[in-house]
Amino acid sequence: MEKQDVISDLHYLPIIMFVSLPSIIVITYIIAVVNGHVEPGFPYISDAAAFPPESCIFAQFLNLIAVLMCIIIYIRYAQVKEVSNTYQLSAFWQRLNNISLIIGIISTLGMSITGNFQETSNLVVHLIGATLCFGGGTVYIWLQAIYSYRLNPIGCSPRLTHLRLGLSAFCTVCFFVVFIGAALAAKDYNGSDPKTWSKNDGGWEMHLLSTITEWLCACTICVYILSFTNEFREVQLSYPKISYKADYTRKIYGVFEATPDSISPTRSI
Repeated sequence: MEKQDVISDLHYLPIIMFVSLPSIIVITYIIAVVNGHVEPGFPYISDAAAFPPESCIFAQFLNLIAVLMCIIIYIRYAQVKEVSNTYQLSAFWQRLNNISLIIGIISTLGMSITGNFQETSNLVVHLIGATLCFGGGTVYIWLQAIYSYRLNPIGCSPRLTHLRLGLSAFCTVCFFVVFIGAALAAKDYNGSDPKTWSKNDGGWEMHLLSTITEWLCACTICVYILSFTNEFREVQLSYPKISYKADYTRKIYGVFEATPDSISPTRSI
């Protein structure tokens, strides 16, 4: 039987995700402050990535991180599916796992949209992407928290299960505070450029509350993904196997049969 190649160090993926996303946000913020595009403090993540060169760097790395997130979400989906099949969970839990996969991929799509459609170029599309990213991400971690309770103690420890529930609740609060605070701040704003919002522009307290909770929301999701590390230690991913279709295989053998024995398909190459 042919030995199948596998990838077993999957637990590094959540760690890479946990380090890379905050790092690129901080790097983008530093470049934006140095170039005078935002004021030092707590601007919106998108405000710090609205102008080049930081917008180009942010978009490029956010696309790569979105791909990494898709891989993590799929591995988690496959892991939960395997456990569900092994312990013969009801069809409800398997459907919930499918829904979780779809919502997780939608949230990563929103992440990519947010990075590629800056608020200065297309605000509507940017806000749609941000809503899909943070809103979809919040729903996704809630579904994973519910699944963690269902699989406890098979999937993870009770302590980790409670942590995920707490992170989900905190992320939900942050998500609503971001949008409510932004709406209240915009109502009292009387400045000329929101990206350089200062105390004298009005609505400063609500603006600061909104921006800080956005950063906290992003960090919370990163910590949640990091919590998959120990569970990913116990799984491995098989390389996809490529094979010819039956009709194409017959065609190949038909060609070889019509040629001299020197190029017989059974000859070693």
